[in-house]
Amino acid sequence: MDEKMMTERTRRPPASSLAIALAVINAIVLRDIRVRAGAYYTGFLMILLMPLAHLIALLIAYYIFGRIAPVGNDQIIYFGLSILPFVIYLYLSRRIVIAPLENGPLLYFNRVKVFDILFARGIIEVVSCIVVFIFLIFILNIFSNGFTPRDWPGVLFGFVGTIYLSFCFGAANSLIARVIPFWFFAYSLSIPLMWIASGVIFFPSIIPEPYDQWLALNPLLQCVEWIRYSYYEDYPDRLLNVPYLIGFSTACLAFSLIGERLARRVL
Repeated sequence: MDEKMMTERTRRPPASSLAIALAVINAIVLRDIRVRAGAYYTGFLMILLMPLAHLIALLIAYYIFGRIAPVGNDQIIYFGLSILPFVIYLYLSRRIVIAPLENGPLLYFNRVKVFDILFARGIIEVVSCIVVFIFLIFILNIFSNGFTPRDWPGVLFGFVGTIYLSFCFGAANSLIARVIPFWFFAYSLSIPLMWIASGVIFFPSIIPEPYDQWLALNPLLQCVEWIRYSYYEDYPDRLLNVPYLIGFSTACLAFSLIGERLARRVL
């Protein structure tokens, strides 16, 4: 009788679904870092520094070719803040899209779901984005004439909004690509279009109506405008629509969650 009671006391309670999901995500994160970073984790520096190197290369190119900032008196600040959302979108969303392809064998385990892979990859890429943001602020403070944002919380919220858009949009395209493999190539072809239409290489407010409103439908342009508006005094907010950005991103996330649930067997 005593042995039976002791066995019942030492028996662990069943884990909750949330605890299991967190354990799976944690295991995938560790596996992803191990695979991508190598045995001594030296490759992990590449994961963190590649987006930063891309951003710095674009910034140097703009500086060498003498691009003049249409707002403010410092081209490094203007183009640095403008390029940041695109680099975040490029790396985060692309890595999210290919995450199920790279971790496809894990889906043979019943406990592993597609969204576990997406969340795990998102954690790694968000850390990389934070490192890029911190280094960019450090660079702008050193090489600019004076980095003084009008609204620091607005700059941070614009940065977080870019991360949210990149993950949600990447997750939606990842699920579509799982069902329609050709979609991955279509998504890759859309990246240059996003770059052109995001307002990095032109000043959106000078575009005449109604074309400016069509451009404003690009959520990445909203991220760029949000950060610019938060930094500069008297920056025009004619095209800025934060609720649209959040609503578009949330719709992509909802589509991903519902689609993954309905098509779980196919995925």
